[in-house]
Amino acid sequence: MHTVIASSRTAPRRTASPDIETQPVLSLVTIDVSVPGISSASGRSALLAALGDGARLFVMAVDKRNDCITFRVDVMAKSVGEVVGVLAGALRRATIGRVRTICLTNSIAHSIAQQH
Repeated sequence: MHTVIASSRTAPRRTASPDIETQPVLSLVTIDVSVPGISSASGRSALLAALGDGARLFVMAVDKRNDCITFRVDVMAKSVGEVVGVLAGALRRATIGRVRTICLTNSIAHSIAQQH
């Protein structure tokens, strides 16, 4: 029978160091948000106040019967949770719909920042 002896002199395991350039730093979050009212001006100003001037807003639907307007919002953020948290805190009567996110790496985010 073979005896296995554990040694504290075993070679340390090396883990691959993550490449900083490929780590996700930001996400492009696209989210549908319905707010009360049928005027896009008040909804737009409330969304921009909550998310900042960097957000892009598009009117998707005006529902006169239910007195609400739906915006599609594109915003750069660290996570979807960050965007939802800001919206929930600022817009008490908003309804959040479809959410999509695209993770961007350092190099892509840097090239986008240079274009703007």
